Amino acid sequence: MGDDERTQLRPSGTVLSFSHSVLIRPFLSFLAPPEYPPHAATDLSRLCHSIATKMAAGSDRRVLIALLGMTGAGKTTFARLVSGNQELRVGHSIYPCTQDPQVVSFILDDRPILLIDTPGFDDDSRNDVQILEDIAKWLAQQGYLKGSDQLDGLIFLHPVTLHRLGGQERKRTRLLQNLLGDNAFKRIIIATTMWERIRDEDEEDVKRTVKEREKDIWHEFVSKGARLRRHQNNIESAHQIIREIIKLSERYGKLEPLIQEELQKDPRLIRTTAGRSMKGDLEADIERAKALLEEHKKAKPKTPRRRDEYLRTTRWKDYQEWAEEGRGLEKRLERLEASLAKLHRLKFEWSRLFNFFRSSK
Repeated sequence: MGDDERTQLRPSGTVLSFSHSVLIRPFLSFLAPPEYPPHAATDLSRLCHSIATKMAAGSDRRVLIALLGMTGAGKTTFARLVSGNQELRVGHSIYPCTQDPQVVSFILDDRPILLIDTPGFDDDSRNDVQILEDIAKWLAQQGYLKGSDQLDGLIFLHPVTLHRLGGQERKRTRLLQNLLGDNAFKRIIIATTMWERIRDEDEEDVKRTVKEREKDIWHEFVSKGARLRRHQNNIESAHQIIREIIKLSERYGKLEPLIQEELQKDPRLIRTTAGRSMKGDLEADIERAKALLEEHKKAKPKTPRRRDEYLRTTRWKDYQEWAEEGRGLEKRLERLEASLAKLHRLKFEWSRLFNFFRSSK
C-alpha cells in the first residue's frame, strides 16, 4: 500500500513523522512507476499501474499546511479542533520534546490534510540564529521535494490577549517575512485567537488594537495578500480557515518560500535575505554591546581595600555590583559574536541529497 493511501486510512488526528512519508515515495515510484503502460500483459503489471495511479491521485489531493504562532497563541488547541485528537499535549509547541516537524493528519471534505507544527519559531530559549537555522533547514527540505510535498499555505496564530508587542515579536515577524518572501503572502492566513477570553466590555478596544496591528506589524503581510481572520475557538471556525487555505492554494498554487529558491542557488545561509537581515541585526547589537561595555569600564568605582571587604562597606558592595554587571555585558558580547560566527559558517550542503530524491520522482 502506498504512503498516501496509508495516510488516508489513518484515523482522524493521527500524528506522524513527516520525513518518513516524503522520503519513501521515490522507492515506491520505482516499484510501481505511474508511466507503466496500462495495457501490459500480466496481472502484476496491471496491479502495479493501478496502485501507482491511486498514489498519484491521492498525492495531488493531499493538503500540507504549516502552523506557526508564539507561545500561548493556541496552536495545540487549533490542532485538537481540526483533527479531533484530544491527546495532543499543551506546551511550547505540539510536541516540544523534539525539534523535528510533527504532522497532525485528518480528513476534511474527503481530502487528507496534514497540519505541520513548525519547530522553533516561538522558542524563547533559543537565540535568533538557532531559530533561523531550524526553520530554514525545514523549509528548504520541503522545497527540494517538489509537487504535492510543497506547502499549500501557512496559518499564523496570534493571541489578542497579547496587549503589547515586544521587540522579539516584531523581530520574529520580520524574520518570517524574510523567510517567505512577497510571493508567499497570498497563501497566508493570520488568525487571531483567544477571543473567548475577552470580556464583552473590552471587545471594541481589542478590535481597535487588532486593526492597529494590521496597519503596523502585519502591514507587509496584508498589503501583499495575506488574510486576517478571527478564529472563534470552535471546529467550524477552524475548518473554515483550513478550507480557505485550500482555495488559496487552488488559485495561486503551492507556497514556495523565498529561502527555498535562495538556498538552491547558494547553500550559505548568510547569503539569503533572512541571513543578511540577521547579520545586520547582529552587527548592530555587537556594536551596542561594545559601546555599553566601554561605558561600563569608564564608570569603574574605586577599588575597595581589604578592610572594605572585611566590613562589607558600601564601597565594596558598589564595586561588586559593577564587576557583576561587567561580567554580564562581556558574556552578552561573547554570545552575540558567537552567533554571528555561526551564521557565517552555516551551509546546507545536504541539498544534493534532496535534489536526488527530487529527480527520482
